[in-house]
Amino acid sequence: MPNVLAEAARDGNWLLLACAVAALGLFAVCAVVLTVTDLREHRLPNRWTGLLAAGGGVALGLGCLASDVGWTRFWGMLGGSAAYLALMLLLHLVSRTGMGMGDVKLGGGLGLYAGWLGWGHLFGAVVLAFVVGGLVALGLVLARRATGATHLPFGPAMLAGASVALLG
Repeated sequence: MPNVLAEAARDGNWLLLACAVAALGLFAVCAVVLTVTDLREHRLPNRWTGLLAAGGGVALGLGCLASDVGWTRFWGMLGGSAAYLALMLLLHLVSRTGMGMGDVKLGGGLGLYAGWLGWGHLFGAVVLAFVVGGLVALGLVLARRATGATHLPFGPAMLAGASVALLG
């Protein structure tokens, strides 16, 4: 996303710049609220996952109108959302108790953001989510603060992975 912001500012594309900044601001607010809520309550409220997806879809969708590669971004945004959501839904159905539906819905919103930047960013967001989640789980097990049966919130790891992918 920094490249998009720099390019839009350099080219004087103020609509694209405004849309990207608005989308990032919304992402940041939703990420903080969702992370805190998931860590405290082990749930991701629909109003916040919905705001992330709907608000991001509007802001990034408007950004597509102002971008030279608008259609590529648009289809990447929709495809990324569908792909991340489908992956999380598959994991939810397979694990039954591991991934909640909040994680599934969050995947749709995060895929929208990462997919807008491209498939490489989407892949990075997904991989980083599992790396962060695995490292946190390993650290907690080694510190004897969790066991293999402990349910850990995955939303913060997903948000961290997407955040790093957006900055890349």
